[in-house]
Amino acid sequence: MIARLAGCVCVAALLTAAPAAKVDPAGVRAQSTVRAIAVLGPRVAGTATERRAGRVVRERFAKLGLEPMMQPVPLPRGGASRNLVFRTGGPLRAIVVAHLDGVSAGPAANDNGSGVGALLEVARELGDRPGVLYAALGAEEQVMTGSNLHLGSARLLRSLSPVERRSVRLVLSLDMVGYGPTLNVRGLEPRPNRSARIALAAAHRLGLPATYLRDRGLSDHEEFTRGGIPAAWIEWRWDPCWHAACDRTGRVRPEKLSAAIRLAVAAVGRT
Repeated sequence: MIARLAGCVCVAALLTAAPAAKVDPAGVRAQSTVRAIAVLGPRVAGTATERRAGRVVRERFAKLGLEPMMQPVPLPRGGASRNLVFRTGGPLRAIVVAHLDGVSAGPAANDNGSGVGALLEVARELGDRPGVLYAALGAEEQVMTGSNLHLGSARLLRSLSPVERRSVRLVLSLDMVGYGPTLNVRGLEPRPNRSARIALAAAHRLGLPATYLRDRGLSDHEEFTRGGIPAAWIEWRWDPCWHAACDRTGRVRPEKLSAAIRLAVAAVGRT
């Protein structure tokens, strides 16, 4: 009995002494951005809360040396949302977006504070890499705007010149990337389009278990693809708190954010 107890004590000591799993700083920073946005409350398109969240995003991008171009996004029921668009120099090659607005039910931490937090860290990791456009988009939530379009991405698409549209090789929408068991690269097509193939190849190189999943157009990638620029959606799914009051910061996992950030950075690196 004494020997058995001694063995248990030794095992317990080893477990206690085991180092904690290393947490990627990018995921932790992204989670901090999620918290700073979600604490403001529901971010319905066109509201003062959405504008306050936009100020948080602008301030954090400014620390990276990126200043926004503001794009107003008129709303069908009156008022306006807006896109915050950040660009590095050189011919446009890649676009990475995340919608900033949310639904009225709650603070919308995963949908889509998580995408915005990841977007900021993708920009940080890529630094001054030329030819990249980052956008925190407004008015994505159709259930709130009453539109059949994701209005922010439709507005951004209209702002691109014909030359820019032809030069873009990759478009990624980061949406709901902080919670869920399955990492998906999503698109409108039965088989992966160009952006989805680039993202899936990047996931494979990183050892991330991403799989392709077709959807009917539930995020900002829809407007780009239908507008002639093949785009893909990066998502961890499924989140039972989607569009619900329980979509709060405490559920957003830094390791999920980190995976999405690394995937997007690697994908842009291939363009």
